[in-house]
Amino acid sequence: MKKYLKACAGALAILTAVGIFPGCASHGAGDGAADDSSIITLGENSDVDEATKTLAASVDGSVKDLKVEDKLIWLAWWKIDEQSPEVKLFKALYGVPEHVREGYTASDPGDVFVNLNCQYNERYTTLSKYVSSGDSPDCFPFEIENYPYSIYQGLFQNVDELFNFEDDLWADSKDAIDILKWGDHYYCPVVEVGANSLLWYRKSIAGEAGVEDPWTQFQEGNWNWDTFLETCRAFTDKDNGKYAIDGYWFQNRLIATTGTPLIGMENGKLVGHFNDANIEKLMEMLVYFDDEAGESLRYPREQLNSWNTNPREWLAGNVLFLEDGVWTFEGTGSVGTFKRASKDWDEDEVQFVPYPQMPGSDKYYQPMKVDPIMLVSSAQNITGYQAWIYCNAYCSNDPSVDEAFRSQFMEAYECPDYIMDRIDLMQDPKTFSPVFDFKDGIGIDIADPGSGDSPLQTLTFYPVMNGTSYTEKRAEFLPVIEERINVLNATIGA
Repeated sequence: MKKYLKACAGALAILTAVGIFPGCASHGAGDGAADDSSIITLGENSDVDEATKTLAASVDGSVKDLKVEDKLIWLAWWKIDEQSPEVKLFKALYGVPEHVREGYTASDPGDVFVNLNCQYNERYTTLSKYVSSGDSPDCFPFEIENYPYSIYQGLFQNVDELFNFEDDLWADSKDAIDILKWGDHYYCPVVEVGANSLLWYRKSIAGEAGVEDPWTQFQEGNWNWDTFLETCRAFTDKDNGKYAIDGYWFQNRLIATTGTPLIGMENGKLVGHFNDANIEKLMEMLVYFDDEAGESLRYPREQLNSWNTNPREWLAGNVLFLEDGVWTFEGTGSVGTFKRASKDWDEDEVQFVPYPQMPGSDKYYQPMKVDPIMLVSSAQNITGYQAWIYCNAYCSNDPSVDEAFRSQFMEAYECPDYIMDRIDLMQDPKTFSPVFDFKDGIGIDIADPGSGDSPLQTLTFYPVMNGTSYTEKRAEFLPVIEERINVLNATIGA
């Protein structure tokens, strides 16, 4: 099943920007529960019900025999949507667990989950407190931005004994599961690999600016660093407030197109690639996006919007590309909201294009993402967690569930069919070679005490935001980065 939901994609930019979750619930549906009034949720769908019931009937053996008595405790900055196919399959296989762990409260007796909702910027502090108390939630979303440092901190436990990743059920995601293996242990039961981020644009705005349509360039095999840069330059007109791109992390996504992450995972250990020639070349190109040292190709958010991205400038046609994920049709304040509100737009007004290919590359590399659900240290409902992961894996592999969910998603979010077709193409493993970068997963505690910037953020942030030389910053910060990598690798097997 293709993953479009924020619960699978992590729509932190949308959620934190509009302040959806005002506080962190201590024990369930009481204090600080999420205000979901501006989040669109999935509706009832008879096709999903039928598809998951049929799938449940085909599941046999030890998976079907799992006994789940307790509701699952989920900590995140969003709630699990109980209308999702995975939850429907869970209910079809195991029913609705009636028991709620002491001290917790379910919002609805008919729910599988007790949701503990917290602010994104407090998520690991909150999780650490739970783990330290010995009364942990069961599940927490994976983030490559804190992996494997989260294992080093003791926040998650391995799942070696819970799943046999050699089974056919995991065949499509086994490569990613192996990449995420830390030392000799599995922590991340990946069920699907999907597109991390896309460059969204408005077709009419591109046309009015006289730039060749980016999606057409991609289809024709001509979307690379050079044509991307040409497109950005053709659109940018600083004097009239026109900028090529807006987004927090587009520079990181572009690094992935080299095919080499700044920090990779090889044989269960972290490996740095900071001296890679293609990364150096990409970093030189990123300087063009800076205001003073370059050509002002990016939206100057530090000057115009208090360092925040501004999707409304994209809506107004003043920004060509808006970096956002496949989940952008959910929630508020981004592409999906604008599309639903703009009834006068042509049906195909909303477009996206993947990140450009590195010229001369033998493969088309793309920043890809995975969304395994982590088993929290000191979690008590191990069987419930195991059943939940199996439900995700079975749904991900079932074409009938995929088709039903697609219709459910399109109806809930008014997402055009052609967008869904293109997202499917982006997530087809034959389209791109995936790249996973662990550069942000070595811990923010090595950040500069003055600026608060981590050395890894500085390496990629400064060229595009300050026009600073990558090689200059590399010489300054590489020793502390390599020291942390060595410390983390030394803990394996200790």
